[in-house]
Amino acid sequence: MKKSVLVMMVLLAGCASSDGPPFEINNKQFHEKKDAQGNKIFAYVVSVKAKHRENFNLDRGPNNRPSRGEVKQYIEQEHFEESSVLKLQLEDQAVELLNQELKERQYCDNEHEVNDVIWRDLSVQLRGRCL
Repeated sequence: MKKSVLVMMVLLAGCASSDGPPFEINNKQFHEKKDAQGNKIFAYVVSVKAKHRENFNLDRGPNNRPSRGEVKQYIEQEHFEESSVLKLQLEDQAVELLNQELKERQYCDNEHEVNDVIWRDLSVQLRGRCL
């Protein structure tokens, strides 16, 4: 029992430690216009920088092979394009950034709603309207 608790603590500590942010936002764009009925509509795009897999030399010679841990760490590197978790984190952050942008611009007097979320490889676009 004690061993399994220790293993769980080690695994959780490994999950909690990180080498840095999982993605870096490199561009934010706010677009505004009015629709045919005169309602204020907007689109907010947040893009992230592509993060490439760290270079890892698997062939170090016959006497200097990488450890299993090193190979496992290389394989488990999380990439934005492949990770739904990272994309959902970006979407949550984009909503917060949109709320800040709307407040700074004083664009929507009362409330707003996001009607559409459009994903590209490295960006998310939130489309909505003022209520």
